Amino acid sequence: MPIHIIKLIERREVARGTHVFVFEKPEGLTFKPGQYAGFTLINPAETDAGGITRRFSLLSTPDDAHLAIVTRIQNSAYKRVLNALPIDSEIKFAGPTGNFVLHEETSIPAVLIAGGIGIAPFYSMIRYATHHHSPQQIYLFYGNQQPSDTAFLDELMQLQQKNPHFKLIAAMDRPDNTWAGETGFITDKMIKKYLPDISAPIYYICGSPAMVTALQETLAEMGIEEEEHIRTEDFPGY
Repeated sequence: MPIHIIKLIERREVARGTHVFVFEKPEGLTFKPGQYAGFTLINPAETDAGGITRRFSLLSTPDDAHLAIVTRIQNSAYKRVLNALPIDSEIKFAGPTGNFVLHEETSIPAVLIAGGIGIAPFYSMIRYATHHHSPQQIYLFYGNQQPSDTAFLDELMQLQQKNPHFKLIAAMDRPDNTWAGETGFITDKMIKKYLPDISAPIYYICGSPAMVTALQETLAEMGIEEEEHIRTEDFPGY
């Protein structure tokens, strides 16, 4: 796997405690939406048992001029150092890699189920499909605590307006009184409400390990065949 040295060029908050980091894109780099890469700190000011490398799904699409990732800023040495990096700081980039990518047969619908920061690979997939006018039907079930915790909610709503084949179903577990969408956890009842045929799609789940396991069990109880129709990626909380 090639290793590149890339510079940080932008950092911004996109939801409560959730930040996007934008980096230079190595010349000639290619990848598929949904793939991830390793990001290694160079001579960090502090470290802990978690080490100096993390893997992040690429938020950007292959069409973008830069590389972007999104993460929640939690209490680890890695996240503290990353969040404090001055603009133009360098970091090691290894990748991309991974098989968590959309199936190629566009006549088969894709159901994307994201919990929190698990939106990262799906955001790349949806933006890419929209930009390239893919005919594939894509459903995104996106669970969060509150709208203020929900990264890219406005952008996803705009993508739904642009892409007639994309349907966003956002669900808030603890909504405020202004929220008009779905509430509670993503359940079999919610999924069946929006899918005309639950046996037709391939399902993709991304989020915390507990969330991924719970949704795998839900889909299995719905009769979805796991080996052929369920694909997963989990993001440990580090």
